[in-house]
Amino acid sequence: MADIEKLATDVQLARRELKNIRQECMKQKVNLKSEVAKIKEFLSKNPPMEKDTYSCVKKEVDSRYCTTPIGFISSCFKTKNGIPRQPALCPAAKGTLTIEKSIFSNPEHSLIGLNEFSHIWILFVFHENGSRTAVKAKVHPPRLNGASVGVFSTRSPHRPCAIGLSLTKLDKIEGSTLFLSGIDLLDGTPVLDIKPYIPLYDMPSYLKETLNEKAVQEHNNGNNSILHQAGAENVIADAIVSSALPNVPSPCNSKNIDCNVASFLTEIPKYLDVLFTDRALRDLERFHAEGSHEGCCVNCFAFPNQNEAKEAITDVLKNDPRSVYRRTKCSDRLYYFFINSLHITCWFDESIAEVLRVKPCTDGNEKYDNL
Repeated sequence: MADIEKLATDVQLARRELKNIRQECMKQKVNLKSEVAKIKEFLSKNPPMEKDTYSCVKKEVDSRYCTTPIGFISSCFKTKNGIPRQPALCPAAKGTLTIEKSIFSNPEHSLIGLNEFSHIWILFVFHENGSRTAVKAKVHPPRLNGASVGVFSTRSPHRPCAIGLSLTKLDKIEGSTLFLSGIDLLDGTPVLDIKPYIPLYDMPSYLKETLNEKAVQEHNNGNNSILHQAGAENVIADAIVSSALPNVPSPCNSKNIDCNVASFLTEIPKYLDVLFTDRALRDLERFHAEGSHEGCCVNCFAFPNQNEAKEAITDVLKNDPRSVYRRTKCSDRLYYFFINSLHITCWFDESIAEVLRVKPCTDGNEKYDNL
């Protein structure tokens, strides 16, 4: 009995303690609500310096730096298949850019003086990237055949900010429309800005002098291999033009400048041999230039003649426009692409690309090949 009485006394004591704890919790809860109300009242009267926080700065940047396209590219490439990975790989690839009247009341005034330049930089948006919520830090450039590098060491279109930069040839300007060649842009690409290409400032002086010296040395030795590197001809030409400018000061001391690129870009590109079947050649012969007759038929194309069309197709295919996945997983499948009004069917076999058929581009086969 004594043990039972002692246990009952302990239970009553525990109950009193629990009751005291509950009362204390209720009291502290009331005090907390009071303190929170005081803090809210203080903050409403004295707002914090939001601009000092990253989130507020980001919000301000997002609201202030919304970009509006100055125009949209009208390109010979209507789908992503077959678009050159870099500008100037296909000189016959033509396009136009018209400055929107919503940007300037007289858009042609913004182009005054630009016709004195032969090339321009185009800043554009990769608008067909798909979802931008899953951008990867590592990508697989086609020239590395599956090896991965950081996205910022490449020109991959899949970037946190889907902005591209392209150097194109400016053929002429008519009103507010620029006529371009050597483009690598999809039809409908939004353009954010254009800037003139200036060799004196856009190319490191050290690089210009080095390439020029190597070209002269190789030429004297009877070896023109240096001239076959991608873009070397244009680089050396620009260096010569720049060096011919009288009394133009160098923007920096070239002796203190070095210019390096990734090792995989120092190798001479391996071009594919492009072949045309007899049927493909007969297909090309059926096409003719626009304006060669009254009206327009399905066999009219934007090329001056069949030879230039053949050259444009060759320029696209010799650089192997396929992705790494298509080269490794789907190498036995036919490859389709569009250029101007031509629908090209081809296949690849190791170092060969063979054009099987060339037919007019219609809405039907365009939709089919985009599946």
